[in-house]
Amino acid sequence: MARFNPYNQYNDVTFETADPGSLVVTTYDAGIRALKEATRAMHENDFESRVKNIDLAFSIISELRKSLNPEKGGEIAERLNSLYVFFTREITMANAYGDPERLKPVISMMQDLRGAWDEARKKGVSTEG
Repeated sequence: MARFNPYNQYNDVTFETADPGSLVVTTYDAGIRALKEATRAMHENDFESRVKNIDLAFSIISELRKSLNPEKGGEIAERLNSLYVFFTREITMANAYGDPERLKPVISMMQDLRGAWDEARKKGVSTEG
């Protein structure tokens, strides 16, 4: 029998009722956290945490790519897709060579994108596409 967990219920309601822009910002936040944790894990030779957070970052970037709508987003969606491909490549290389320095530009660009999405959301700009 499943136990009632109010925290999970709150999260379910929060995500089900959130606007698309807020969800994108939250997704970027999770990706940035995962990459920062993977960086820490690489520096500390914490293989288990490294793998877990690299996998999480890949999943998050995959979800961001799936959320793109080339028909509505046009050139912006194309450019975001190219960035997500770059992110995936750099994360792969960082993981393959154990080089946390390769994650720095990805983290920085994700922070910039997160800020842009948050600003658009606050100004009421449509974030669909």
